Order: sequence, then structure tokens, then C-alpha cells
Amino acid sequence: MPAISIVVISDPVCPWCFIGALRLSQAISLYLKTVCSRDIIITKWHAYHLDANTPTQPLVSKMASKWGIDEVPAVKTRLNSIAKREGLEFNFNSTIGNTRDAHRLEKLGRKVGLEMEVAMEIMRMYFLGGGDITSKNDLVNAAERAGVDRNEAREWLQGDDGGEEVDAEVAEMQRLGVKGVPRYVINEKFTVNGAEDVGDILEKLVMAREEALGQESVDL
Repeated sequence: MPAISIVVISDPVCPWCFIGALRLSQAISLYLKTVCSRDIIITKWHAYHLDANTPTQPLVSKMASKWGIDEVPAVKTRLNSIAKREGLEFNFNSTIGNTRDAHRLEKLGRKVGLEMEVAMEIMRMYFLGGGDITSKNDLVNAAERAGVDRNEAREWLQGDDGGEEVDAEVAEMQRLGVKGVPRYVINEKFTVNGAEDVGDILEKLVMAREEALGQESVDL
């Protein structure tokens, strides 16, 4: 029974990271249903900053500064056309800013065995709920929805727990020259760049399984 590890390099304010995470989750579920339900698949979320210097501001202001105010409606339409393929609709009333606290909260999720759930709820809060990615209260609410004790999440964010790990991961990505996310590294070998289709991700998972099984045979 092979174990499959997936390192998820992501930033919670990246729309493609949200879409990609949804597809990754679907691919994992499909794998367990159609390939082998007994295999162990472990996801580990790795921090990345699209722009660590982004000031806290309405998302639409950030969009206007990047594409021009006249282009904002068209950008919204394009993003929602992508979201609708997943049965979703983006809420553009969100507030964008530095995502260090959000990444720190993911580390709490890892500690309590709910890392993927926490990461997904943070992105749902931001992209679907019109939340503030810099708001500790919004982040605590997301953690609670993921199954984390509310008081534990609040205490975690009030200090700097997980901060050193986040900073180290971000620095590692800079050192490696990673320029875009999402990126998934499966069993330290098979890489998925961008929000690929569910079938493409599933194919990489199967490839990782076959290699792991082959290695087990060699070890025997």
C-alpha cells in the first residue's frame, strides 16, 4: 500500500490556487474511489506570496491598479466564467493584503490534522464570502468552519506561531526561483503546474503510485 505525498505550493489570494485546490481535491477523491481506497494520500501546504508588499485594500482597487479601472468588469467576467465551471461564483467584495497570517493558520491546521480543510475554508472565505484575508476574525471563522477550535485559532493568530516556518517556506520558493502558483509536487518527483484538469492531476497520482509500487518490489 503506497503512500503518496503532495506538496501544495499556493497563496490563498490566487484565484487559480483556489480553482486548482478544488480540482486537486476532486482528483484525490476520484483516485480513492477508482484506483485504491486503501492508499494513503498526504497533502502538505507550502507558503508562497504572490506579492508580500500588497497593502490592505479592497480587491477591486487592486484589480484596477493592475489592469485599469475600465478593465475590471471584463476581468470579473473572465474569472467568474472559470469559477462557474466549478459550480461557483466569485465575490469581489473581498479585501486583499499580506497573506502571512493566513499561511500561519494553515500551519495550525497541519498541527491538528486539518491542514487542507483550513486552507480550503480560508479560500472560500476570501473568494466566495467576500472576506478580508488580513482579518484575524475572518481567519478564525474560517478555521472554525474547518473544524479547528475557535479559541485555539484565535490564540495562534494573536502571537506569531507558525511564522518562522512560513517565512522559511517563502524564502525557499524565492531561492528556487518559483514564479507562479499553484504548483503540486507529488512524491518529490511528479509536478503539476497551474490549475490543471482533474484528469491530468489524477494521471500524475497514478504515475506516482506505480513508481512507488515498483520501488516496493525492488526493496523486497
